[in-house]
Amino acid sequence: MRQAMRQAALRFTGPRIWLAALQGQWRLVALGVMSFVAYFGPGHIPGLTAHSVPYLAIDRTIPLLPWTIYGYISLYPLLLANLIYLVPHPPALRPLISAIILANLIAGTIFIVYRTQVTRPPLQQTFGWQLLAVIWSIDPPYNALPSLHTAYSVLIAWTHIKLRSRYWPLVLVWCAIVIATTLTTKQHQALDLLGGAGMAALLGWLVLRTLSPADLKCKYIR
Repeated sequence: MRQAMRQAALRFTGPRIWLAALQGQWRLVALGVMSFVAYFGPGHIPGLTAHSVPYLAIDRTIPLLPWTIYGYISLYPLLLANLIYLVPHPPALRPLISAIILANLIAGTIFIVYRTQVTRPPLQQTFGWQLLAVIWSIDPPYNALPSLHTAYSVLIAWTHIKLRSRYWPLVLVWCAIVIATTLTTKQHQALDLLGGAGMAALLGWLVLRTLSPADLKCKYIR
């Protein structure tokens, strides 16, 4: 079926084809959005025993940098930008959303079965501290291992590299910034990052390895 779509690929531009493509894939997109309940929900379940993630040397070396919270939350416009970019290309979009759904379900299960938490240091009143304080107030220090910020970033970067998109260098830098800020905002520790990257590597191998530049050329046909 994928080969047939590639051979029948037509080039469309403009918002009309984007809206038509979104309408044609709304179930998958909606399922992807709903899967984020597995990301945010477990942190608010009362009564679960929380286990501290062991510190590594790098965790003690990297300081808290409140201003980097802007890089941390930039993951969300990054996810939206990729949805906008890939919706007209179903063979490219479907594997990425599928991988993100699986990541959410796997991590959400881990968050419930074995809750982990990070220890947050005192917050210094430097640039960005107010926004970081807001994030800390609404985001409990749980759901630490694996880091889904890291997993999403690896999956997005993997997708663009496999597709050889024109934006892959920018996306790679953006994803690296998001991953780095998981440590500088003390939202995660090094083991969380390694866990998220490992999970993404497994899902990338299972779900994203068949991606190719041809998938980006195949556009939605109504």
